[in-house]
Amino acid sequence: MRVSTRQWFFLVAILVAAVFGLSSCSLRPLLSGVSVQPETISPNADGQDDVTLVRYTIGRTAHVSIYVIDAQGARYYFRNGERRSRGDYQVYWSGVTIDPELRQVDGGPMLVTSQVLPDGEYTWVIEAVDLSGQTDRREGRITLTGGDTALPEIHNFVVVPQDFTPNQDGIHDRVSISYFLLKDAERVEVYLEPLITGENQVPLHYPIAEDPTKSISETGMAGYHGYDYDGGVDQNAEPPPDGNYAIYAEAADKVGNRVVVSSTLTISEGGKPRANILGGEIDWSNEVSREVSVLLGQTFCFTATVQNDGPVPIRTAGPWTGQTYKFSENYNTLAVREDEESWLQQAGSWRFGVNFDSTGVDYPFRWSIGRKEDLEERIIDGEPQYYLLPGKRGQVHGCIEMDAVPPVGTQFWWGGLIHEFVSVANTSVDRISVTVGAP
Repeated sequence: MRVSTRQWFFLVAILVAAVFGLSSCSLRPLLSGVSVQPETISPNADGQDDVTLVRYTIGRTAHVSIYVIDAQGARYYFRNGERRSRGDYQVYWSGVTIDPELRQVDGGPMLVTSQVLPDGEYTWVIEAVDLSGQTDRREGRITLTGGDTALPEIHNFVVVPQDFTPNQDGIHDRVSISYFLLKDAERVEVYLEPLITGENQVPLHYPIAEDPTKSISETGMAGYHGYDYDGGVDQNAEPPPDGNYAIYAEAADKVGNRVVVSSTLTISEGGKPRANILGGEIDWSNEVSREVSVLLGQTFCFTATVQNDGPVPIRTAGPWTGQTYKFSENYNTLAVREDEESWLQQAGSWRFGVNFDSTGVDYPFRWSIGRKEDLEERIIDGEPQYYLLPGKRGQVHGCIEMDAVPPVGTQFWWGGLIHEFVSVANTSVDRISVTVGAP
């Protein structure tokens, strides 16, 4: 097949265009359009020359570094080998370096993650390295003057306890967090992150709110700050999953000084406790058609079963099942007997209670929610504690001796579950009428 001269030139033109198109990227400069203006800045958040605008153009995909060099030759990075595609870029720089530095302060180590450089003259450098390893670089001079280099230091970061069981059992239910902030900060954040996360998994982040009643200074202001962390359980939220966590406090000011301190926290048996009187039924002794008759000086008794249908163990305390109360007594007054203990309320403890309609004390008669053989004994802080485990049942049995005639108007009696200092979890269960007659 013969090719005409015109066709020949046309094919050559196409070939040249293709070659030029393939090589045009390599013909573009790797780094161009570089400028850093103004050349003098005063990074102190006064609104006057606080930052300089850095502009540059990347001709092809490259890793870009932006840094300055001081008079002693030390290098301070603002960007370090960050991948950039072809295009125009601009970023403001406030004289900060992102080179982390660990310092010792009151209470332990503090990580400085960014800080304003000291006043002085520096050489700025913008450097690009493409995927083939070719490097291009531009540099110039910049002066820092009147900069705010004071860090918003966090001192005496304290987390107590570090073993946390957010389940409203009254033991290690809350974490006290405190620190002293040396300088006003624009942003302060306290948060949890798991120490171990799955591969390529974004770390979970659990913010913790400051408690104004525990702080002397307002949020973000220099001074003492306190937090009271319950894992969200008191607000009926699920706490973070059980596991080991890092707890961080982070402070940053307006010019870019930023610090972080940390501690650790282990969460176990976390969750909202739940229990029920099984079937909503109480076996009242001698009950006929919802009525019980008892003579003065005699007793009437009950038996019930409590089930833990929540995700966490439930703590309980005596009086133990089998306890007989006199009608004139309550759980606070058992100690008047020489052979009995006093069972004052315990925050977070669950008890089975019996109440009546004219009492001046809410559930004056209380028992543990199971026999000791139904419960798990644990030694916590040197003291025995008793727990009804998830899915388990506890049997409750007790009696009330009518040593006195109830007040006029007393008619209805009922049972309930009391989560002391938290709530009455089940109330007005299996109501009956009790009549007390003369012997």
